[in-house]
Amino acid sequence: MVQSFRRNDFDRGDIVFNLIFFRIHPQTLEQQPERAGILRVMEIPILYEDEDSLVINKPVGLVVNRADSITGQTVQDWVEEQGWYERTQELQNSRTQDKDSTLYWGRSGVCHRLDKETSGCLLIAKSPEALHYYLKLFKERKLTKSYLALVHGRVEPDMGETVLPLKRSLYDREKWQVHYEGKRAVTGWKVIKRYVFRGHEHWKDALTLLKLDLKTGRTHQIRVHLSFLGWPIFADDKYLNRKFGREDRKCLSHHFLHAASLGFEAYNGKRVVVEAPLPMDCEKFLSSLE
Repeated sequence: MVQSFRRNDFDRGDIVFNLIFFRIHPQTLEQQPERAGILRVMEIPILYEDEDSLVINKPVGLVVNRADSITGQTVQDWVEEQGWYERTQELQNSRTQDKDSTLYWGRSGVCHRLDKETSGCLLIAKSPEALHYYLKLFKERKLTKSYLALVHGRVEPDMGETVLPLKRSLYDREKWQVHYEGKRAVTGWKVIKRYVFRGHEHWKDALTLLKLDLKTGRTHQIRVHLSFLGWPIFADDKYLNRKFGREDRKCLSHHFLHAASLGFEAYNGKRVVVEAPLPMDCEKFLSSLE
């Protein structure tokens, strides 16, 4: 029997799916945060793990940190679903909370960030002490970070280094720009391969695959530096001409920037170098250029 309902028949939390009516008690909704359990079935590749830390291969499209403006799932949500995180919580609950602990719970042990569309190596600490240690390594620039980027244009010479200060854009708060009042930013680059590109009408008909080494870690550093030099990242929705960006996204749904490797001395004293494979769609796109 099909029963009709009026709008006033429904309460907060009621669901109608394929004419089947469900009622969820409001108290249940309040007890279950919107994100709770969402990531239990989500598989994020773990590239390295020890008793104090792990490195994941962050997928394209996944935001790292929670924020009021973020409605979807994040890496932080995934971390908090892990068994070791729950054990760390239980252990810390028996201790006096300090500055390091507050910082740790606020960021769920995530040591740094990658843009939403950037894939690759992301370091996560398993305890407040390990997070403090790794943040110190980042501050002292004792980690090595390498990226792969596919850019428009024929990059020459084969290798070089860019030193350009960066500052938040005066016109768009979500973007950064080269500015003499900005913070020093250093990016080293090396050509891996050059391609002829005829996927759409473009002003240069060339693409270059670059390996980039970050000497500093400013927000959008690689994207701004390469765009300023006339080599914008393929499909970049912020620093590439809008028209060309739309055309690029017919070939690839996200910008081509990947955190390919991360090297550091782990909290346990072991020297670690982690490498992350390219996303499958990036691999396929490169193959199509051959």
